[in-house]
Amino acid sequence: MIVLIDSISDAIREAARLAGHRGWRFRRCAASAVVVGDDDILLHAADEADPAELRALLLDRVTPALAIASREWIAATDWSARGYVAAIDLRRLGADLPAAVAEWRHAERLATIERLDATFGTAAVTRLLQGLRCALKAVLDAPYDARLAAEAHRIAGLAGTLGFAALGRHWLRVAEHRQAPDAATRRATAHALATLDRAENREAFTIS
Repeated sequence: MIVLIDSISDAIREAARLAGHRGWRFRRCAASAVVVGDDDILLHAADEADPAELRALLLDRVTPALAIASREWIAATDWSARGYVAAIDLRRLGADLPAAVAEWRHAERLATIERLDATFGTAAVTRLLQGLRCALKAVLDAPYDARLAAEAHRIAGLAGTLGFAALGRHWLRVAEHRQAPDAATRRATAHALATLDRAENREAFTIS
């Protein structure tokens, strides 16, 4: 479900209109009243002041949080360090929000994995999934060093191969910026691990 934080802003009203048009399940709530589920995706009008409740919520390590903001805010702000996994230009909301939401749905990733399984076979895909899971668990809280730099490049490539393109972009950023994983990278990683957990025991493949 799409969780629209702060229902009174123009940005959130427009996101709600778009969600209704596309048939997405959504709810509106204030930052102080957010309760997130395993399948929720948070949308926030990030141009506005961040209440303490929201700053605490952005420390959550699984639920994806998308910022809706002006182009100027996006250009001037390290939104990834704040915990947002993506930032969407308000002027391009209709064009960009659907793709951004799709990137953070567990079901979309699982469907991609199943298509890969049908094309390349269970054994090959399962080995790649196991490799991605092990790599992510090993580096989720790692400090930046030469080993992490090399591993970040490998994770980015492996994630892209398996349909986790957004996760791959976050780890490529780690490699290119020569920095430890920031709040959004840790969130994207934890979310991917939750997707991989869901992949266990599905008919097409098994991760052990």
